[in-house]
Formats: sequence, C-alpha cells, structure tokens
Amino acid sequence: MPTINYYLKKFGSFVPFLLVVFSFMACVKQEAVSPLDFQKNLLAGTGAYQNTKHTWKIDSLSVNGTVYKLSTVQKKYTKTFSRDGSYTDSDGVIGTWTMPTLTDLVLSFQAGMSGIKITNKFQLVDINAVQLHLKYDSSNVKQDIIFILNN
Repeated sequence: MPTINYYLKKFGSFVPFLLVVFSFMACVKQEAVSPLDFQKNLLAGTGAYQNTKHTWKIDSLSVNGTVYKLSTVQKKYTKTFSRDGSYTDSDGVIGTWTMPTLTDLVLSFQAGMSGIKITNKFQLVDINAVQLHLKYDSSNVKQDIIFILNN
C-alpha cells in the first residue's frame, strides 16, 4: 500500500505541471482591432451576440452654415446601421454602407420605382460611443449633421 510520501511526491510533481499549463493559457495573445474596424464597431456594432446594429437619431442639422430648427417629426428621424453592411432609415430607405477610410462613410440605395442607384459620400467628422458627426457637401448644399445613439 502506498504511503503518504508517495502521494506527496506525485502531487508535488503535478503542481508545477499545472502552473506551466496555466501560464501558457494566460499568455494567449489577443489581436488588437484596427482603427477603421473600431469605427465600424462604433457605427454598427461588433457583430457579436446582440450587438449587430446601432440606431442613430438626428440631434442637430445645419444647412449652408445656418442651424436648422428640426420639427417634431424630423427629431424622430433615425438611421440604423447593421454590421452586415446594410442600413435603413425611418423614412423607409434601405441601402448599404461602407467605410473605406477613417473619414469617409458611403451610403448607397436604389431610388423608388426607377431603381437608379444613388450613392452619397459623407465626411465622417467624429464618431464615439454616443455621437456621430457627418458632413455632406454637394454642389449647392453643405450639411453638417449630428446624430446621437438611440439604442
């Protein structure tokens, strides 16, 4: 019958083995998210469980440098960006979005019955966990739009 010393020797050699295994497991490297992917995560969620889309509600708008007073209906306007690259807005527009650079947000959709594809390129001024600031410049209209996170 084995003695207590026998069990102590076996246990004593098993503990260092466990320490080595746990130290390797603790050193597993996690990849850092690129700045572009981080901004995409802020815009539309990470794609993980229950974080697959973000809804942004308009907070303020200026047109050609003049602050625009939003009506009650306009204050309810939202855009929902999904991590799969699609978006919808509260006006019923369904389209796709891409973020090719840290400062560009491109929205594309098909216009009504004509089916003409319309693409709008916004300057992404700032995005954080609660606010999205976009600028849109066309030939005759310059818009400065601020959204706040709604979900």
